[in-house]
Amino acid sequence: MPDVDGGSRQVPTDPAPLDPAQLDEAGVVAATLAGPPAPARTWSARDLADQLGVSAKAVAGVWRRWEIGHGDGGLTMVPADPPYPSSRGELLGVWADGDTALVVLGESARPRGQRGRAADNEERRSIHTALAAQLGRVRDALAAGTAEATRGATRGATRGATRGAARKAADQDGPAALVASVAEHHPDSDLHVIAWGGGSGTPGGGPARSWHRAGRSMSWTGTACAIVLAELDQFPGRVRPVLRAFTEAARVYADAPRGAFAWRRREPAEQQAQAHPSPRAFNQLALGSYNEKLVIESIRQAVTLSRVEIAEQTGLTPQAVSRITRNLLTSGLLAEDARQPAGAGKPRAPLRLRPDAASAIGIHLDPEMITVVAVDLCGDLLDQRQLPLGERPDPRWCVEQMARLALESARAADSEALLGVGVAVPGPLDTRAGLLLDPPLFRSWKHVALKAELAERLDTPVIVEKDSTAAAIGERWLGAADRAGDFVYLYLGAGAGSGAFLNGDVYRGTTGNAGEVGKLCAIEAGRFTEEGGPARVPECAPMSAVVDRARAAGMMVPQGDGGYEWVCAAAARGDRRAIGVFEEVARVLALGAVGLVDLLDVELLIIGGPAVLPSVAGIYRREIAAAVNRFPLARHVREVHVAQSRLNQAAAAVGAASSVFHEAFTPSLGARTRMARRAPGYV
Repeated sequence: MPDVDGGSRQVPTDPAPLDPAQLDEAGVVAATLAGPPAPARTWSARDLADQLGVSAKAVAGVWRRWEIGHGDGGLTMVPADPPYPSSRGELLGVWADGDTALVVLGESARPRGQRGRAADNEERRSIHTALAAQLGRVRDALAAGTAEATRGATRGATRGATRGAARKAADQDGPAALVASVAEHHPDSDLHVIAWGGGSGTPGGGPARSWHRAGRSMSWTGTACAIVLAELDQFPGRVRPVLRAFTEAARVYADAPRGAFAWRRREPAEQQAQAHPSPRAFNQLALGSYNEKLVIESIRQAVTLSRVEIAEQTGLTPQAVSRITRNLLTSGLLAEDARQPAGAGKPRAPLRLRPDAASAIGIHLDPEMITVVAVDLCGDLLDQRQLPLGERPDPRWCVEQMARLALESARAADSEALLGVGVAVPGPLDTRAGLLLDPPLFRSWKHVALKAELAERLDTPVIVEKDSTAAAIGERWLGAADRAGDFVYLYLGAGAGSGAFLNGDVYRGTTGNAGEVGKLCAIEAGRFTEEGGPARVPECAPMSAVVDRARAAGMMVPQGDGGYEWVCAAAARGDRRAIGVFEEVARVLALGAVGLVDLLDVELLIIGGPAVLPSVAGIYRREIAAAVNRFPLARHVREVHVAQSRLNQAAAAVGAASSVFHEAFTPSLGARTRMARRAPGYV
């Protein structure tokens, strides 16, 4: 929501200013909804005017006409002819060719789904910048195509043939075809069309409920951006994959323009199938367990799904879905919610995972702390315990304490369906043998049989994961649809590591030690040993590096535990020395992130871990986001979104528990291991 009376004077350097002589009101609204740079939360008319290169009076006038500034920051009115009240509008389709364009909106009586994590200003601004840039390229390509066609006609092209081809194309790929396609794929939505230029359809015609003529001072590109940004404010979890698909479709068209630009929104399951192909069903009798896991995974990502939607998403037959869901309901793994109307036909019954159907224990062994959590099937924390290690890192004593805390946490969680225990540890390790080799910062630890020792004490299956890999698994399991694609998790704590999901599954490497970013940081920073190999980079132990740099800068950091938190608090108060220390450390870590992005070609980078406290998370995100979008070779065709982990400081422990669920329920034809025992009814 903008602030018409005042606000922050921080002005970012975003896309080129608007031409005051041709003010795009929709573009002003989209920039308003994207929000100002942090720490400001709302725009003032003066600040936004400075950013866009127009007068504050013009901005205030746009806000009045579009009824911006009096609600919760959403979009309540599009001043077309007649005006469209857009408080419930969803962007369902866009068609554009030259000066002619359509924006198709939908209003559905059905629930829009889970709200999801709210988008902050940084994310909204990043989304707006990327989408506006790609739609601008589409607009320019269409304009160039129109000019070329006009020149061809002037040079003597056969006008009759040209008109005939145009009519045929309009019939097959024109605006009417798009509206019909949207109506077919969104039968539960009332359609409303905003039209630009001539030939874009007859008001009241076709399946649309209403037609609205766009004003001359609003562009179709700005209007589309404003609509999706408004929806992002209300239902970010549902809209994020839509925004990514829309931006990608615009980029693909702008790179190779041909004919009109057309885009239709796909439902989450359909969109996921297109962007990240989901595992499909196998019909062999021996793969019944795989198909059950496929159903569980589909429901987990969508939160709730009907049987019809499960069949559409997985490729299983309706009969197979009925049989599998009946078994899962009987075993207590699924629950069925009240039936919901779905237009004509039988009401659909949404299915969801039962949180109390299963639980898991997660243990994180850190040089300074043992953290133990109990987590239910939907990721809710049932219990959490911590034990500072101090000067007692003896392996046998630590294993005994880990077992004791795990048993106490299991009793406190009071779950009868404990699937197993996951353990997150720093590398190097041998995951196949469950051995912790010789991790840095652990004295007297060498070839500790952690898996066997804990399994014997706890009498339950145990999985050992590298801490950064565990954090990535937790992010995937708890992030649902928002984390359904490929991503890299940059884990920052006593050390720095990374975990990755690639091609739909976690990537561990041959021995479970994938993700060491320290050598990438050294190579990118040009730090080498006398022998010519990558040197150890102090900043790759960010917590100790921050404390050391703060003391070197003259800050009176207290001795002993709590030094890192003390510097974090100083940065939160605005201490420039503390902020500078974090920026310096983050810039070195960002070089490793650049290497990861260049190597793996991903568009989502998540940062988390014990070092990423809320008071300094913004500094890490800002520096890393700047680097991964500035230095990689493919930066012109790929924008990397840097997001903060949802697991916060307990990322490794919660991720370790999630690795048990991942092993038990994620469909995979090549699982690295089979858990020896599972709770009754969940095989």
